[in-house]
Amino acid sequence: MLANVQKKLERKAAQVAQIPAEIAYYLQLKQHARHLPTLDAVGQRAVAACKREGVFITSLDELGFASSAAMLQAARHYLDVMESIRPKQTFADNHANQPLQLLPPHIFTMTDLAEFANWGQESRLLSMVENYIGLPIAFQGVHLRRDFANPFPVTTEFWHQDLEDRRMLKAIIYLTDVEEKDGPFEYIPRSEVSPWVAKRIHRRVGQAYAKSQAMGLTDAEMETFVPRSAWKRCPGPVGTVVLMDPKNIFHHGKSRRQERASLFYVYTAANPLRPEHCTQYCDASYARPEPAQ
Repeated sequence: MLANVQKKLERKAAQVAQIPAEIAYYLQLKQHARHLPTLDAVGQRAVAACKREGVFITSLDELGFASSAAMLQAARHYLDVMESIRPKQTFADNHANQPLQLLPPHIFTMTDLAEFANWGQESRLLSMVENYIGLPIAFQGVHLRRDFANPFPVTTEFWHQDLEDRRMLKAIIYLTDVEEKDGPFEYIPRSEVSPWVAKRIHRRVGQAYAKSQAMGLTDAEMETFVPRSAWKRCPGPVGTVVLMDPKNIFHHGKSRRQERASLFYVYTAANPLRPEHCTQYCDASYARPEPAQ
């Protein structure tokens, strides 16, 4: 009893301590609003959709960045490198597509490689990001990611929200065709989750992590808060680009029967709320391949 009261008091004290920082944040948003860059038509639609739904789906062709071709060519090369060192996955004899063990995603950090950094710093893309975040921004980095066929959730295949900042954007680029069997990105629009429901989901996520180190909720658990009819999937061909705010929507990559590959570009405010969660995009958390010769 006393322990529970103590925990509640500590949570309240932490919330009160955050008030000055939150006031400063909203003042900074107001001050920077007059300095936001001009957007083209695609940028206007992207920012409006992200503010409304949390997600905007486009393509490399629609964006039309000059750096896209070199980025895609480099991505194919490093996927071949990944393939040469891929972990072994054994399968049940009578179920060719049923793995006997779950594999976490295979991730390379590509932030320092010019072909990837150039795309991530295209001026029109940065203008979209800055208009959405509302403050001076930072390009945190990019991951090349291969997700394996897993019948059950692994890591970010659980429903979750990211932690890096109050507002942030990720650009997910599909490097393979993503159909239903490939586990498309899935999310719940912001309008479908009230603050009260979000608070209850966060509480359940905390309980799941304390119990089993799970990073979020299963489909069955999420369905007790938000009906499946409100969930939205994002299948698409190679070159699909999903712009989304992973902090302000519940999302996951669905478990899949066939592996898929993608790039994840990450943007936050220049001074993010939790900078310690941003270091994974530029440190030694994941392999950092050498530039192609």
